[in-house]
Amino acid sequence: MRRAAVTLFVCLLVAGRFSSAQDRLNEKIDRIFAEWNTTSSPGCALAVVKDGRIVYEHGYGMANLELGVAITPQSVFDIGSVSKQITAMAIILLTQDGKLSLDDDMRKYLPEIPDYGSRITIRHLLHHTSGLRNYDDLFDLEGIPEADLTTDRDAMDLIVRQKGVNFKPGEEFLYSDTNFFLMSQIVKRITGQTLRQFAQERIFGPLGMTSTHFHDDHTMIVARRATGYAPRKGGGFEIDMSNFEQLGDGSVMTTVEDLYKWEHNFDDPLVGGREAIHQLTTPGTLNNGQPIPYGMGLFIDRYRGLNWIHHSGEWVGYRAALSRFPDQHFSTLITCNCVGSMNPMTMAEQVADVYLANELAKAEKMSSAQSGTAMPAATLRQYAGTYWSEKNGALRKFMVRDGKLVMEAPGITYDMVPVGDGQFEAVEPDSEHKDRYVFRTAGTGSALQLEAWEGGAPAIYEAVKGPVPEASRLADYAGAYTNDELRATWTLVVQNGKLIRQQWITEDEELEPAFTDGFIGDLSEGQFLIHFNRDRANHVTDFDVSTDMVRPMKFIKVANGAAQNRFPVSRNGEGKNASGAGERP
Repeated sequence: MRRAAVTLFVCLLVAGRFSSAQDRLNEKIDRIFAEWNTTSSPGCALAVVKDGRIVYEHGYGMANLELGVAITPQSVFDIGSVSKQITAMAIILLTQDGKLSLDDDMRKYLPEIPDYGSRITIRHLLHHTSGLRNYDDLFDLEGIPEADLTTDRDAMDLIVRQKGVNFKPGEEFLYSDTNFFLMSQIVKRITGQTLRQFAQERIFGPLGMTSTHFHDDHTMIVARRATGYAPRKGGGFEIDMSNFEQLGDGSVMTTVEDLYKWEHNFDDPLVGGREAIHQLTTPGTLNNGQPIPYGMGLFIDRYRGLNWIHHSGEWVGYRAALSRFPDQHFSTLITCNCVGSMNPMTMAEQVADVYLANELAKAEKMSSAQSGTAMPAATLRQYAGTYWSEKNGALRKFMVRDGKLVMEAPGITYDMVPVGDGQFEAVEPDSEHKDRYVFRTAGTGSALQLEAWEGGAPAIYEAVKGPVPEASRLADYAGAYTNDELRATWTLVVQNGKLIRQQWITEDEELEPAFTDGFIGDLSEGQFLIHFNRDRANHVTDFDVSTDMVRPMKFIKVANGAAQNRFPVSRNGEGKNASGAGERP
């Protein structure tokens, strides 16, 4: 009896110590989310998974500010591109069924897609090596905002109109939502089911994900759904939601508790088996055999010396992150309902820093640190400036800050590590993936060129300078410009010494001068770059517009200066303009 009492006492003591240690960890985690843990802001739901079970879950902030509903681990969020790995699993299941091969030409199932001269396979789609332009950016350039209603048919119509690709399939790695949307169409063509139906039957149902679905009906009532928000100018928040109904590249709605059931399938694969998990988590390769940092719907990476598998999601007012450290059997699942300063993947890293502190410290000690080559600030300053790639339609800006060369790209800033004469590597803040940059001159007295290795084949960037156009010269750019692939017209006008872009539905937008004949504008997410072209008489004839995921597309200046149609119409062509006739610009 005494022995039993002692045993019970020891068990209670150990349990108490474990509980105390877990409580201290949880307090540190709560501090990461403290900014959002209020009754007056949106926030996040969190699930921390260790050794196959949820060791901590919590809700921070509000799921609905209008009704005063708090976020809980049972709140439902749109997880954006975290959905891609589930679409990839659907395709893998079809290969296991013998319904398709990953090396099939996608046109076998989608014959209406133009023949661009080289086969684009399903494997290219899965690894983002297809070269297809990103359809979300195309919608934006067409003038269709994310808040609008679009369907599969609208997206397919837009994709089919494209006359070119960003690059030859397999030559580069460039993220594009078009790849995974098209796989949703392939599922439908092969099975006769929508991706929503197929995933419910083959993935969500078997895994018991009862609060999860692909959202293809914008009128559908979703129990416990969190509202998406964005910061409002002047303070507070505003609703930021979308009626897009396309699937595959995003549109999974779920909870962190259901995401745990999906995440658990990686360690104990009820759906797909070990082979499917291996395919999802194996990096793809380019035509030259070079590996890319992406499997099938997942980034395959390292963080502070540890193997790391992850993907983030961003769509209107929603953000999400799935972060796995497979060797440590540790994962962080985060869903959020606000844009702005909120970064779920950074939060996931901070959670890992707390829970895996010892493992990360050991891994960093064992791995050789990249110290780089010391380089004085005076030497670094020769590389500072703005560089433009005519082929990619992209800008890279370099400056010296705190004794380091820093590169600014859309949405992110990189510290550059010197690795040789005029050679640098950029380590992304949330990974150990390195891009390489080489500065050189084309000849004696020539301006610097930049050779950038960012996803496969190198891109050449030329140093560009002002002068930024004087207000009196902005009239050179004024006029109406059209692009038939987008069926879009942009009208550029000069107002109060600024160049303004006007387009149907969208608000007037001021274009920011970047360099001679180059201007920057904002997309729903990210930016676009305009570069104006001139004839031998120095008259502006057209411009090229590009985004991070759409290489330059040409807009031709309308000779008679015809104004664009400013009347909004629905995506199915049934809208009416002021005369009562349905019309698209």
